[in-house]
Amino acid sequence: MTLLDRSAKSIRIKLCEFECLDPAYEACSLGVDALGFHVFKHQNVEEKTAKFQEIFRYLPQTIDKVLLTDVAFDVLCDKILPRLRMDTIQLYPDWPVDHIRLLRQQAPDDLKILKVMSACPEENFSPDDGVFLSTYEPVVDGILLDSYRVGGTGKVGDWKHCAEIVKRTLLPVFLAGGLNAGNVGEALSTVRPFGVDVESGVSDRIPGGPLVKNMEKCRSFVDAVRYAERSLGLI
Repeated sequence: MTLLDRSAKSIRIKLCEFECLDPAYEACSLGVDALGFHVFKHQNVEEKTAKFQEIFRYLPQTIDKVLLTDVAFDVLCDKILPRLRMDTIQLYPDWPVDHIRLLRQQAPDDLKILKVMSACPEENFSPDDGVFLSTYEPVVDGILLDSYRVGGTGKVGDWKHCAEIVKRTLLPVFLAGGLNAGNVGEALSTVRPFGVDVESGVSDRIPGGPLVKNMEKCRSFVDAVRYAERSLGLI
């Protein structure tokens, strides 16, 4: 079953931003559906692609590998897709629809596409949520609804507005932004998304260093989602 399989009866869980094999491999045993990996245009794209290619070799096939990227179309198609076999691409910029169609033609047939959308209407290419959704619905497989245009803020968005967006589209919607074990139950009750995505809420910031995954927080988050499913009758 893939991350975007609509026959799924449980809330889909994606843990985001893994950089090393050890935490990624351990996270696969927690009952999650997908792990997220970032390649940004300001980074060494070839180096990160090679690193993730090695990590992916050891991860279970049952776990979706999701690439979040803002690189240009030609960089994605020429330098990443031929070398890195991911299951889903999470498109960060507002790609033109014709570019997404071209991506479909060049990517493997089973590759899924998630389009990032801000819960703040004014941060999308159109402040009209309906226009944004109708533009991308024909060409993507799901929406990643984050609190703000810039991801990884750790800030909660307007969940009531997010709930309205979920109601307005037939696409699976993943809720992101400021989620953690303590508030994900309320988020699920209010928004009723297809899935949830978490990064900072399951991580620790090393003083003067990087953001690293905290496995105890990861476990607590998964447990909180499954508890909410049962208590809210979502499964």
